[in-house]
Amino acid sequence: MIQVRDVFQLKFGRIDQAVDLFKQLPAISGAESSAIRQQGLTDISGAMYTFVTEMAVPSMAQWETVRTSVFDRPGYGDWFKQFQLIVDHGRLEMFTVEGDHGGWSRPGAVVVREVYRALKWQIRPTVALLQRYGALLEDSQVGRNPRVLTDLSGEMFTCVIEIETDELSDWEKHRRAMYKRPEFQAWFAQLGSSVEQGWHEFYRVEF
Repeated sequence: MIQVRDVFQLKFGRIDQAVDLFKQLPAISGAESSAIRQQGLTDISGAMYTFVTEMAVPSMAQWETVRTSVFDRPGYGDWFKQFQLIVDHGRLEMFTVEGDHGGWSRPGAVVVREVYRALKWQIRPTVALLQRYGALLEDSQVGRNPRVLTDLSGEMFTCVIEIETDELSDWEKHRRAMYKRPEFQAWFAQLGSSVEQGWHEFYRVEF
């Protein structure tokens, strides 16, 4: 499965307009596109007024087919004229989903995204470590529904784990308790031999 992320930096204050416009898009894009689950996320940290849409498709070929069919739909041109007025710039990211994942549970959930830069040629060991980490996060009640991603575009040796939680306060409280567990300390010692840097990103699921 491939995750396609469109990351938009919006003009100041235009986040609600972007969410509203993307909620209108399924009525324009047709049955083929509507069959693919698409989700919208807004920033909680990082650059203000960041808006992300993500979809999961079985293959690059299907993504190309869906994209072309949407672009050719009546009404898409008018929709896009409205959207481009509120966008400053953006980028496209693609990841391989390592395992099955059905998407986030509901609007309002918080997605915690940990992005790691693996040491050269250490991506597979890093994936295995992050899959273990996902199980530990769930067992420690830090988050649920873990998803591990690896780069399909952009900088090589990028590995991501995402989880969802209801509130950041719950994530922080349970994470601090998890740090004291011997299982976490053993895991973290191994992680240091596979990655060289990492960072957190936080998003709110809008739809």
